[in-house]
Amino acid sequence: MNTLFISTYNYLITIGLLKNNKKIAIKEIKSDKSHSIFLIPSIESILKENNLDIHNINEIIVINGPGSFTGVRLGVIVAKTLAYTLKINIKTITSIDALAISNNILKRKIVSIKDNKGVYFAIYKNNKNISQIKYLSKEEFDNNYINEINIDNGVLDIEKIALFLKDFDTLNPHNVKPIYVKEIEVLK
Repeated sequence: MNTLFISTYNYLITIGLLKNNKKIAIKEIKSDKSHSIFLIPSIESILKENNLDIHNINEIIVINGPGSFTGVRLGVIVAKTLAYTLKINIKTITSIDALAISNNILKRKIVSIKDNKGVYFAIYKNNKNISQIKYLSKEEFDNNYINEINIDNGVLDIEKIALFLKDFDTLNPHNVKPIYVKEIEVLK
């Protein structure tokens, strides 16, 4: 089974290919605010470099947030569109869970993602989320979690993520939605 992995939640676009949950290729592109310019060409490029066609993909894994509002929306829309048009499986994982699973620390840890005003985070023990994803100002976060092991902006291990999701149910592409921790004005 060939899996396409898509992550656009932060400044780093990560596109990966897995065969039977084993990484065969990964492409990372730094992009501050130009995800739309790089995402589709990167998918095309990684497929071509590995002698695959989009029709050889059986499954898509996409990080659905939280993170950059526009980045998350773009990654989810591309993943949904591909899954729907190709009639293939799609699975989602949060950026926080993906970072937790990718990290080898098993004891209690905080996994966080910072934005301009604050911090998205969740608490994990033995790589199991023991809290909901929360959002605090940077000052509140620092005051309350200063002595915790904090994992932020870690490297994604797409093999660990794929193995974690192996037994998860696939989703109907129409039901895949970006996750926003902060309610945005347009949705109020």
